[in-house]
Amino acid sequence: MFSQQTDIPMTYSRLFHPVLLVQEIIHTGTAQLEGEEKKRVSIINTLSLASIVLCLIFGTAIYYLTGNIRILLPAYAEALLFVVVLLFNHFRLHNTAAILTALLHNTSIVYFSILMGMVAEVHLLFFFLVGAALTVFQGKPLLISVSIAISVICLVLCELNYYYNVIPPLDLSLSDQFLIRWVSIPAILVLDVITIYIYVRGLRRKNVLLQRKAAALEKADKDSRRQAMETSHEMRNPFNAVYGITQDLLMKVQQSDKYPELKSSVEHLYSASHNVLQILNNNLEHHRLEEGVTPQLETSTFNLREWAAETTNIYQYIANVRDVQIALEIEQGMPALIEGDKIKLTQVLNNLLFNAIKFTHAGSTVTVQINQALPNWQLHVKDSGAGIPEERLSTIFSPYVSEQHAFGGTGLGLPIVQRFAELMGGTVSVASKEGEGSVFTLTLPLVAAEEKVAEASVSKQLTIRSFKGVKALVIDDNEMSNMILSRFLERMECEVVSALSGEEGVKLADSMHPDIIFLDSHMPDMDGKDTLAVLQSMPVVRNAIVIAVSGDAAETSIGDLLKAGANGFMTKPIDLKALNDLMIKYESRIANKNAK
Repeated sequence: MFSQQTDIPMTYSRLFHPVLLVQEIIHTGTAQLEGEEKKRVSIINTLSLASIVLCLIFGTAIYYLTGNIRILLPAYAEALLFVVVLLFNHFRLHNTAAILTALLHNTSIVYFSILMGMVAEVHLLFFFLVGAALTVFQGKPLLISVSIAISVICLVLCELNYYYNVIPPLDLSLSDQFLIRWVSIPAILVLDVITIYIYVRGLRRKNVLLQRKAAALEKADKDSRRQAMETSHEMRNPFNAVYGITQDLLMKVQQSDKYPELKSSVEHLYSASHNVLQILNNNLEHHRLEEGVTPQLETSTFNLREWAAETTNIYQYIANVRDVQIALEIEQGMPALIEGDKIKLTQVLNNLLFNAIKFTHAGSTVTVQINQALPNWQLHVKDSGAGIPEERLSTIFSPYVSEQHAFGGTGLGLPIVQRFAELMGGTVSVASKEGEGSVFTLTLPLVAAEEKVAEASVSKQLTIRSFKGVKALVIDDNEMSNMILSRFLERMECEVVSALSGEEGVKLADSMHPDIIFLDSHMPDMDGKDTLAVLQSMPVVRNAIVIAVSGDAAETSIGDLLKAGANGFMTKPIDLKALNDLMIKYESRIANKNAK
């Protein structure tokens, strides 16, 4: 009767096999269903089958003990109605079957409670009714609520009838009451156990599914991050060439009057390249944070005015694209030299300027102000844009929160600003009014290295120092990256020799005795770490400065090189100003080495 199969001999064979028959009944009407709905219908069938069995056993046993037909007939009638529930599911009337199941349970409880009074211990069925509602109407919150409410009402009515005797129960002898009590209690407990078992099994199944989904999401997240890092690495090598050539062109058009018509185009090209560099650097820093790499502070003493002037002048090229001017205002009382992490301060100011230029109005001015706020100092970057809506101010420092803008952006700049500010023992805040622009304020502890104030020489040229006589060895298997870095060093008047492999680099180092070596971390056959180990074993280059160079977004290879003895690192694409600063950092050490 219940089978959905077309194989008739198989169907009849199941009628004579108890286990197969039970399985057939439990799964009736589920052939065309999937997922949670299939499980829900199977649960209704299970509860119906259990109710049929209990009604037949309970009704027959009580009738046998008491001879009372008023218990036997309703029990058999209830069993027959649960057969109807199974038929409804068989004919795919699943919602009707679920509602009829709930109604039958509640009606039978009220009837037998009235009939047998307090002997039946009907209140024990409350857990069953709640569990049945949760499973029978799974995924239907309204029907669950209505079913539980009806069950509560029915139980209250039963209790009221006990106390006020509105409908008198059967007049049973003490022995009959005892027998009914100990027949009904096991039946009730069986229903409770079945319901609890079904509900707990469902929770476990869902927990397993959630764990699988969580594992799948975690794997997808790792795969996504790995792909993003690999993509970043793949982008850095070719972009290193683009950015290097762009910087080289900019210096040429600045120093020559031969190509005046190209100057504006080259400045625009440099601006666009610098934008891409900023995005790549922000992605790099974001990947580091996601991987749990804690940035390290590198405190040094530097000239505050020169630093601020150099950074704002570089961004003036980017501002020119939008016809925006950058004004730098430094309070007279600010010390000339302060202590701090110059690299991270530069990244902070880069992001704040990039953000301000992006959102300010064309033809307006972005103002950078530096002042004392003892015991701190403050850096303010003010734009003249449309401002930030008040409801967005609370999320402005969250990752990937960014307004759509033709000038680009990933929404990673401000979170990195906040992270670096906190790392340096300070804070960053924003004040904004719609229609009047925004002001971002970085507040940091003021550690003055000197009281006197020195004036900075401000130049809008992309300038570099001369390191005449310094012998530099570039080891990089990427020909374009090798050429760009070598050309930059030649512009600094270094004596440059380049190698396209670790083996070639070792041979050249043995013959030229370099002062500084730029070593790519990723090379075939003999990688950066292996090359460094060989170089350190050579007496003639043991005291040479080694700078690790990589486009690896994860920077694991650079970390390995630093642990192995490299003195510093640079990431691709190579920034001419950063290279210039790095050479200045090691200038005195190179001079001392050559003096010995």
